[in-house]
Amino acid sequence: MWIRDAETLQWEYLTAAFETIYGLSRAEALAGDNFSSWIDLIVAEDRQRVEAQIQRIRDGERVTFEYRICRPKDGGIRWLRDADFPIRDDTGKVAHIGGVGRDITLQKQAEEARQLRFAELQHQVRNTLAVIRSIVRRTMEKSISLEEANAHLEGRINAFARVQAAITRNPAGGIDLAAIIAEELRAAGAKEGDGLTISGPQQALHPKAAETIGLAVHELATNALKYGALSHRAGSVDVQWRIEGDALRFAWSESGMHSLKSSERQGFGSEVLQRSLPYELGATVNLRVEPTGLHFEAEIPLSAIQTREHDARSSDQ
Repeated sequence: MWIRDAETLQWEYLTAAFETIYGLSRAEALAGDNFSSWIDLIVAEDRQRVEAQIQRIRDGERVTFEYRICRPKDGGIRWLRDADFPIRDDTGKVAHIGGVGRDITLQKQAEEARQLRFAELQHQVRNTLAVIRSIVRRTMEKSISLEEANAHLEGRINAFARVQAAITRNPAGGIDLAAIIAEELRAAGAKEGDGLTISGPQQALHPKAAETIGLAVHELATNALKYGALSHRAGSVDVQWRIEGDALRFAWSESGMHSLKSSERQGFGSEVLQRSLPYELGATVNLRVEPTGLHFEAEIPLSAIQTREHDARSSDQ
């Protein structure tokens, strides 16, 4: 709480809480032209507005307003909310002005965090809808019949939804590559050990990278179970990835087939593998269909898939 002379605007009284908020002793604050020195503590963008509010109190109004100060000794920015009022003498003249200032910095920070989370949620929703629209449009464009489109569309949207569920569980920590691969193979009905091997180091993916890679693995798994190595008893699939330098090297190798032929029609799956990965993640890809099975390799820059937390740790090191 504070009280000023209404004419000179010099402080006449300050409570001890001033020192806690401003990081400045009351003796220092009261010295000299303390109104000017106080105005200097206010963030420059807020000063004119604060001075206008002070004038309103001198004119006899009660006002409540918010402003920022810069603590002189540590440079910290604090938000204050003042509820100020005129103090009249026996003649009704405004002789003093007073106010109660409250530090609302934590409240402001919480509001900013909520606004940031809301903005991020809006961005995520827009991105999700854009990806789903793209999946639907490209599936329809690449399908030769409505029946074929229906057969593929549900699986692709479900694959995208599984990645979104993983993102929701741990939005900041990244999505584990091995978990995405295992989940897509499990959803397709494949089990590790039944002609299927999976190996590679732990690698967290940024949400956008997880979406693209998840769709790619879904297409590989669906194709292997319908037409490729996992559709035959003798067939097998080996999924491996490793880190080399500044890139993730991913390899999907099918074997055990005898007369597998490459389709002349380029469907949505081929587009995801050969166009989306290079476009979205800057990957270099190689897709080969050999008589013994399909082989797919991708070299993806780590900078395109790493999480923000990983980037922060790397810069600290």
